[in-house]
Amino acid sequence: MRHSALPVPVVQALEALPHDAHPMGIILAGLNALSTFHPEQNPALQGGGIYSTHGVQDKQIVRIIGKMTTLAAHAYHRNTGRTPAHPNQKLHYAENFLYMLDAGLDPHHLPNPRLAKALDVMFLLHAEHEMNCSTAAARHLASSGVDVYSAVAGGGGGPCG
Repeated sequence: MRHSALPVPVVQALEALPHDAHPMGIILAGLNALSTFHPEQNPALQGGGIYSTHGVQDKQIVRIIGKMTTLAAHAYHRNTGRTPAHPNQKLHYAENFLYMLDAGLDPHHLPNPRLAKALDVMFLLHAEHEMNCSTAAARHLASSGVDVYSAVAGGGGGPCG
């Protein structure tokens, strides 16, 4: 899975958070940290014209989707005290997430294919759950022309209330 590795400074920022921090807070901190790595794609810095075509937004979305499972694995392991395995580029999305949760120091670990398939279906069902608080917040923010990372982080904060 491309775009799944986190920049070292983002990992360091996540590791600086308390070990008992809420996982959603860790994910939101990671998203906000990631937004600083592509200032050329931030309309606040480059002007609103950068979104005149969807190419810039699409690239940001692909990066976020690729890194979200890595952020979630870091959030989970921040509470367990373990270090997540680095993303495995040879695995599919759900397999890679399970790998990062369970591989630890065994680089030859492979997730159960049935669990990976079930998780893949669950991800799809969660992505297709219509207009809820987080979707509405993300859409509202995106309509103002903010960068994609800020819109997704705002949407991610919705369920925390």
